[in-house]
Amino acid sequence: MGYDTTAWTTAGNTLTIGGTTLYAYFGATESITTGLSANTHYALPFQPSASIAIAAMDVDIGTGTDPDTSFTTSDTETQQSGQISSMMWYLPDNIYIDSVTSLQGSDETGADTTRMHLMSFDYTTNSTSTLTSGAVIAYSADVEVESTKTQLTEWTVSTNSVSSGKVILATFRRDDANATGHSINIIVKYHLI
Repeated sequence: MGYDTTAWTTAGNTLTIGGTTLYAYFGATESITTGLSANTHYALPFQPSASIAIAAMDVDIGTGTDPDTSFTTSDTETQQSGQISSMMWYLPDNIYIDSVTSLQGSDETGADTTRMHLMSFDYTTNSTSTLTSGAVIAYSADVEVESTKTQLTEWTVSTNSVSSGKVILATFRRDDANATGHSINIIVKYHLI
């Protein structure tokens, strides 16, 4: 049996399976993102749930143009293993990312510029050096978000193939220190390879 990104082949026959396209989701509600500092990248929950605690959302991944390329766990708020673990998408198989799309809204009356990244990391279990060798695999353009409109953004995918054993994080950064909450839904369309 073989797979060529569009169909399974077995015994010389090709069978196209409609379920070969898969989706993964990251996101957060406005109540969770309220109070996050400006110009800091924050990891977003994987397969988001409205039940995630606000205190667990403040996992900061750096303040540069792009998120940091490593994450070390410690007994410090914003670095605890219990916080980062709900943000991580662990890949048991190789994947090919077809596209990344995001929907955003805000309860901010003025415009706030946001940007987001999808990062892949090497993962080490049972270690404080949990995530290393990070790389940007997709990113959004700068987007202005305010309370009167939602924004749909197609991201640039810079690396389509991601190997098994990696962890993927989605990160969110905003420019306005006075901004209130943002609602974010990130959709990753992918295939197993």
